[in-house]
Amino acid sequence: IFGAAMLIVAMVFSGCGNKNQKQEEVKPEEETATEVKQVKRLLIIVDPQIDFTTGSLAVANGPKAMETLAEALKNNVNDEYSHIVVTQDFHPANHSSFVENGGTWPAHCVQGTEGVNVYPALQEVLNGLDIKVENLHKGNIAEKEEYSILQNEESGARVREMTKSDGFTGIDICGIASDYCVYETLKDLLEFYPAENVRVVTNCIAAVDENNSPLPAFMKEKGIEAIEF
Repeated sequence: IFGAAMLIVAMVFSGCGNKNQKQEEVKPEEETATEVKQVKRLLIIVDPQIDFTTGSLAVANGPKAMETLAEALKNNVNDEYSHIVVTQDFHPANHSSFVENGGTWPAHCVQGTEGVNVYPALQEVLNGLDIKVENLHKGNIAEKEEYSILQNEESGARVREMTKSDGFTGIDICGIASDYCVYETLKDLLEFYPAENVRVVTNCIAAVDENNSPLPAFMKEKGIEAIEF
């Protein structure tokens, strides 16, 4: 009887040991699944709008740059990104930047007009992506010029929030115009985001004046990486 009892005890302990072993075997699988999860980059597309490509303030290489971008996104370059931000000028008709109101530029990207919309070929591709695409507005206050999305109180706060909370591995920037809005957005971004994690997509930008853009020199000064899609 004593021998039988000892045998039962041995079997119980053996079963417990096997149970613990099975639990330990699951842990590496759980850890591996966590390691596979990849945080990706943020893509900021600056003002890819009709008025800056074919409209009232069209930039010479704007359509080509946006077609290149659309084709790249269609061909899965977006696999590198978990989030895309599209910035848009969103001016009231009496905006102070317009020539008729004492400003520098012809009326452009006016609320309620076709010119405020995203370049059609690009918009079509963005509509079909399975990652988050977020449109943010700037220049919506008549008395205030906002070349950079970060100069807009509401939109700027949103960008800062997502760079802190979403854990992007880096940020890429492209769009129009590289000597104004792209340049100013990059400058403002570097005030709180590390330059070594920022890249400019140089074949998806276009300048008002390609020969006098401050962007290349600024990128060199700050060590910003240039890439192409």
